Amino acid sequence: MKLPYAEVEFDKEGAIVTPEQVEEARKLIGDERATDVLVISHGWNNTHGDARALYDRLIGSIVAIRSGVEGATKRRFVVVGVLWPSIQWAAPDNDGAGASVGGSAANLEAELARQVPEPELRAKLLALVPELETSSAARRDFVTLLRSELPDGATDDDDPDSAPQALRDADPESVLQAAAGADNDDAAPAAVGGAASIDPAGFPAPDETGGGAGFSFGDILEGARNVLNATTYFTMKDRAGVVGERGIAKLLEKLQHKNGHVRLHLVGHSFGGRAITAAALATSAPVSSMSLLQAAYSHYGMAQGWDGAEKNGVFWKVPKKIDGPVIITFTKNDKAVGLAYPVASRIARQIGAGLGDADDRYGGIGRNGALKTPAALATVPLQSVGGHYAFQRGKVSSLNSDAFVKSHGDVTGKEVAYAVLSAVMAAS
Repeated sequence: MKLPYAEVEFDKEGAIVTPEQVEEARKLIGDERATDVLVISHGWNNTHGDARALYDRLIGSIVAIRSGVEGATKRRFVVVGVLWPSIQWAAPDNDGAGASVGGSAANLEAELARQVPEPELRAKLLALVPELETSSAARRDFVTLLRSELPDGATDDDDPDSAPQALRDADPESVLQAAAGADNDDAAPAAVGGAASIDPAGFPAPDETGGGAGFSFGDILEGARNVLNATTYFTMKDRAGVVGERGIAKLLEKLQHKNGHVRLHLVGHSFGGRAITAAALATSAPVSSMSLLQAAYSHYGMAQGWDGAEKNGVFWKVPKKIDGPVIITFTKNDKAVGLAYPVASRIARQIGAGLGDADDRYGGIGRNGALKTPAALATVPLQSVGGHYAFQRGKVSSLNSDAFVKSHGDVTGKEVAYAVLSAVMAAS
């Protein structure tokens, strides 16, 4: 790291794995006489090494452009890297991670090995793979086993960021058929706003012992892989929220306890964006700025009345809790966030030409920015280094990053670093 660095590891329940790490971080803040602390969370990285590499690249870019941001060289920064147990998805088109598709048993088996850490469950799922194309019973058992891993919580009727009810309890054949079409660009256009219902009664009835009847969008293995990815997506999304609410929120309070003068700035990539947003909502510590880099949660996460009536996003109170600006990078180039929500849409029996975009109920904030959010300013482009931002305290700025962010993991360039540091300084 090119700035003083400490790290704190959490388990999947948000508990601190090594309490001494918190004391080391607090001591570093004091020893460095820090004025600002950047608390950074990774997303669906498979190893701690992946997370550290991400932090190193982003901080390197911040250091490289620091002299170009007025007042930044006078600040004394410390970085606290958050580590938590996430699962890495397969990469569509080498795009970091996401709801990838593929038709072979080998690909599905590789994803099961990657995404299902519990040995007994993994063995049961792997044993079913050879029968998925020929046995309705195997398909039913496969979906049922994956459902056992879904977190408890709200359904999509209450929160567009939650697992669709259909993923939890619809007929397994219907779920697999819908999932098999999740990446199909030739889907029939929607009548209104990118969503028209699929009538499950219209599915051809599968034979109990064989055949792939009804799987018209793609093959059975493709559907199974998408259901696996969707299950992983909602499981990791939930875990990120738990780590943020129970872990990072308390960490922020501990960091400030003996360093009351220090400014806390939250930076999160992917599911790390959800983790830090959950932390900001739960913590009693003041947060000076928040930067969401290709965050993986609903574009209605900070919305009010997203349904056109009384329903608010789970994080709708967050902008008012941030002393400085909230910034969001978003881009159509993000295939991970851009495809995760269409998978959910398909499984919820929705089909449309614009899956994942701003008209899709299941669109992601890393794909479309913050929608129906009263605190949001007008969308502006991500600037080159030296460009002008008009960030405001307590306001949300969605930055169209098409020109500079080319994939889900492409969040460590100088342009992104410049936006993060500009938000930090706007919080002064």
